[in-house]
Amino acid sequence: MKNEVDMNSLKLLADPHKLKKYKHISVQYEGFKKSLESKFNYAIDNNLYSHLLGIIQVELIIDAIIKDIINQAILSHSP
Repeated sequence: MKNEVDMNSLKLLADPHKLKKYKHISVQYEGFKKSLESKFNYAIDNNLYSHLLGIIQVELIIDAIIKDIINQAILSHSP
């Protein structure tokens, strides 16, 4: 506990906004993680959660690219 307080103090000294950003991300992280855990009734550890976030990110990028290709094809074939 004391070590964590020391680390947060050092972060605050280095960049006052860094500690604020860290807390904000932590809240979103826990909310989404808890939502997944409750949806699937399964305890998710941090490694699995990071892996799932990576998979979701890749899928979203693929979806965006496919939508762009479809839109370009529709526009080029429009009369």
